[in-house]
Amino acid sequence: MISKIKITSKGQITIPKALREKINVKEGMYMSAYIQDGNLILKPLPQDSNKIKLLNYAYKESLGSIGISKVREMAKDFNSDMSEQVREIREKEAVIDE
Repeated sequence: MISKIKITSKGQITIPKALREKINVKEGMYMSAYIQDGNLILKPLPQDSNKIKLLNYAYKESLGSIGISKVREMAKDFNSDMSEQVREIREKEAVIDE
């Protein structure tokens, strides 16, 4: 599905309703935006779950370098594999930094 989207003078866009419904985007949700192969990619961010809050915290704290062992200790009781999400975040940041 291809839609024509106009950019306002403030750099804003409106995602057509059909596209929003297809990817289940609702008002107030956040999306990630990055450039890949010369294209603007928009992806809905997950709702703030405990797992996402932990990832955000771990990322922010890693800037102050709390260390991977501290992050692992904090995440030991979570029943999920976060390696895929961490990999995606790192890839997006690498693309943005280029």
